[in-house]
Amino acid sequence: MELLAVLQREGPSTEGIFRRAASGTAVRELREALDHGADVDLGSQPALLLAVILKDFLRSIPSKLLVNDLYEDWMAAMQKSGKEGKVEELKAVAEKLPAANCLLLKRLLSLLQHIGRNAATSRMSCSNLAICVGPNLLSPAEEELLPLEAMLEVAEKVNVLVEFLLENCRELFGEETTELPCPAAEERPAPTERSRGKRRD
Repeated sequence: MELLAVLQREGPSTEGIFRRAASGTAVRELREALDHGADVDLGSQPALLLAVILKDFLRSIPSKLLVNDLYEDWMAAMQKSGKEGKVEELKAVAEKLPAANCLLLKRLLSLLQHIGRNAATSRMSCSNLAICVGPNLLSPAEEELLPLEAMLEVAEKVNVLVEFLLENCRELFGEETTELPCPAAEERPAPTERSRGKRRD
């Protein structure tokens, strides 16, 4: 997927990637062009805009990338004691995903971890990325019926799950998805509002 490749190249140097918004008009125009199969030079598009398009795409997957029907399975896996126990259970849940979902998940985790490893320039740690992208990846069935307090609890659990997937994707999916771990919490720079070398939309 060309969009992922462009973000892999530009994301680490784009401050606030996946957190900062892009121009609503630009998002709408690019989405319409892509939906109509237009020949779009994604490499010339701002990385912030492409990140918004990717989040929109993930949000539009009918049952979410991690599959809503597997929500309880993902949560049960995260209840296992110790890192190794969690990893083994998460592997088992991941094997239940459709092949296309699993492939995209691996590529997405690789991209996000790459950006998280470069938090000095992206200002986006694995924790920040999980918060910004996680809600688009998984939710329980009939989430819209949950009271606000329960929805907030779900969001926190999903964020913790996605951060764990990011920080342990080598153990979960093998060498092809990872190179180095994300920065530790104490090394994570605080997010800022300036975009380094990128224009504001």
